Amino acid sequence: MSNPIARILKEPLLHFMLLGACIYAAYALFGKPEQDSLDRTININEERIDAFIGQWQSRWNRPPTVKEIDGVITQYVNEEVRYRQAVAMGLNENDPITRRRMAQKLEFLTGDLSQMQKPVGGELEKYFEDHLNAYRGDDLITFSQVFFDPDKREEKTLDDAAKVLKELQSAGKPDPVKLGAGDKFMLQNYFKAMDERQISRQLGTGFTESVMKLEAGKWHGPVLSGYGVHLVYVYEIEKAPAPEFKKVKDKVLAQWHEEKSIKFKADFLKNLKDRYQINIAEIPADRLIGGTEEAKTKTKDEAKDVTGGAATK
Repeated sequence: MSNPIARILKEPLLHFMLLGACIYAAYALFGKPEQDSLDRTININEERIDAFIGQWQSRWNRPPTVKEIDGVITQYVNEEVRYRQAVAMGLNENDPITRRRMAQKLEFLTGDLSQMQKPVGGELEKYFEDHLNAYRGDDLITFSQVFFDPDKREEKTLDDAAKVLKELQSAGKPDPVKLGAGDKFMLQNYFKAMDERQISRQLGTGFTESVMKLEAGKWHGPVLSGYGVHLVYVYEIEKAPAPEFKKVKDKVLAQWHEEKSIKFKADFLKNLKDRYQINIAEIPADRLIGGTEEAKTKTKDEAKDVTGGAATK
């Protein structure tokens, strides 16, 4: 019978374990100590910028503009600093996710932290007072309109509208049921107690902005829309009552949190970026839409700075 100890010493598994122990011991004695700080340099070199431009062209079938490539670089830098901070905080442990996902995790974390903020006494009421118009209801307007079709009247459209306007002004307050001047219109002639959004959906933002500024009790015109020319009589403008804090408190708190969250995230990101040295290579202006023109403008601005205001060509 062979010696049990001799058999154990011949086992390959034991040899593997001993070899591993020797490697770890040697690394502990002679290996480089683990870095205890983040790499604080972010290099955006020519190759990476070239890759950004190529990716943009592949996705959008055109070169990016200067503003667009600046946005891509900024997004990458923001993502990179969040990613490195996430790794430093150990958010990647036992979690095989991508760099972008890591950066998003940190962003979500900062968002959760910002939601923990609470307004101090009187702060929410002051926020409400400072943003009073945001909680005010919509003004309502009641009006009639007379339409003049430029496709039908052509160059006579404005002249015809001016003539009818004088007649309507002389006639005074119109009866919306009997009002028959102008051309046939696909929408109604009488709009009762409608807000800006309702009018805008039917007659467009330009028409709506003009009408909401008109004085009640008078005919006005011409007012233009995407359809053509209108004469407008405003019957009444009902101003929205002043908002009450108690009725909109939940909305005020939600918007206060949103504003604080945006600022918290921006401050947090700035603080992270301030810890890094960020080097961005010169962007090839000739490969960007409008890049050459913008580069010339920047050169002139730099010349102004050097010459005290007089740019040299």
